[in-house]
Amino acid sequence: MPSLSVDELVQLAGTRLTRTASDGDTSWRSIVADVNEAGLVIVTKHDEPEAVVLSVEQFAELTKRAAVADALTELRTKWDGELAWLNEPAASQELMEIFRSTPEEIAASANAVAARRGK
Repeated sequence: MPSLSVDELVQLAGTRLTRTASDGDTSWRSIVADVNEAGLVIVTKHDEPEAVVLSVEQFAELTKRAAVADALTELRTKWDGELAWLNEPAASQELMEIFRSTPEEIAASANAVAARRGK
């Protein structure tokens, strides 16, 4: 991922709170206090972003969101696999046959699939 500017990080983070990397050497406790108050601090070196220090709460929230996003990616991958047959050359013909099916034929087909899956 390309480096982001301080302004881009501020836009993403929603805070303008920045500290210099040398503050980390001399005033770590002050940075932690700022993080606990604001949720995060952007650390810069020569006016370029070097790191973002997050509160425990911010880290937990990001971790939860990543887990949800990962679950959605997993679900998307599963459904992409389930629907991959639609890209096959014969899919058009099969779909037309399905659309021409009577409700009874659809029910019988659904019941057969459920029985094969053990449901």
